[in-house]
Amino acid sequence: MSAERIYLDHAAGGALLPAVQKEMLRYLVGNQASPGGGHREGREAREELEKARQRVATFLGAKDVEGVIFTSGGTEAVQSAIRGWGEAVQKGTIYVSEMEHPAVESAVRTLGKKGFTLVRVSVDVEGRLKWGEVKVEKDKGLVCVHLAHHDLGTVQKIAEARKFADRVGAKLFVDATYSAGWVSFSVEESGADLVALSGHRLGGPKGSGALWIRSGTAWAAWLEGGRQEGDRRAGTENLPAIVGLGVAVEEWGKKGEAFRKEAGGAQKLFWHGVQKKVGIAKLHGAPLGVERNPAHLAVSFAGLEAEALALVLDRVGLAVRGGSGCVTREMRVPPGMKAIGATAEEARALILFTLGWNCGEEWTGEAADRVAQGVKRLTEALSA
Repeated sequence: MSAERIYLDHAAGGALLPAVQKEMLRYLVGNQASPGGGHREGREAREELEKARQRVATFLGAKDVEGVIFTSGGTEAVQSAIRGWGEAVQKGTIYVSEMEHPAVESAVRTLGKKGFTLVRVSVDVEGRLKWGEVKVEKDKGLVCVHLAHHDLGTVQKIAEARKFADRVGAKLFVDATYSAGWVSFSVEESGADLVALSGHRLGGPKGSGALWIRSGTAWAAWLEGGRQEGDRRAGTENLPAIVGLGVAVEEWGKKGEAFRKEAGGAQKLFWHGVQKKVGIAKLHGAPLGVERNPAHLAVSFAGLEAEALALVLDRVGLAVRGGSGCVTREMRVPPGMKAIGATAEEARALILFTLGWNCGEEWTGEAADRVAQGVKRLTEALSA
């Protein structure tokens, strides 16, 4: 980060890992063949495609490498997981909270219109799913759970979701698009049947993602056309992005612990600085520690509108997200805040500070000062 600008909107998009940039460049300016070609160039491209598939499987802790399908990003991976399952089973029950990402919510509502039963899972005041209170339906089912929440940062106990899924005879879908890497996760240890992954939150390129499907899981191809990805996802493979995703997850396999430790330390210093300097700041979601994504802070500032504060912070050199990244443009209350019982004032005042792999601790004091400066400016303007 430069002294002039401090960037804390990494969940929306951050810097490529150096190794990713270097490897992607080779395929942007070098071999442009499709992995489906029968010539030497095509075979070489296919080798790189399969190398990336192995890297993603290893990152997810999956034994079944062929379960990996490359997508255009997290949204497609999520939609494909849910709607692909629905297409295969035709009817059933979906267990899902009221505070899922819009990609999840739109997919389950689409199936709901087709006759699927939607059973909502409530959460506690810090955003933890309450599986013990769920109404059970006797039908084929899919349990949808996020690894960590995109607004609140709260990490879910996937083992509890798996126990519930086993109790009701359902498959388990884990949306790991916001937190894979930042939160420890393995498909084999968790028992997940479907997992969605996004590349750009791991230092990979935007427009890269993957869906992993456990062998034997009912699922039908959602995007049809050509016969790429083993007839499971049509369209010529975006090899530079796929290679970049593969390198990114391999880097996380080597350096993930260091990334998490560094971000967690910076998160703690920054939040303590904000607490000390801004009395109206309130953290939402789980407290700092193992139950919170170490790269995520959800903070409301009493009496201030998030969009207005984000604009003021931008002027003092701090890039943040005012409200939920995927509903900000609609000016709606973030569903996560509503689900945990936050007041309307708190929901409207939510600012997301998200860190990346390259966020050390050197910026934390200055960033906290800029938050205090922005809050003061906006408060004075409103009272003038």
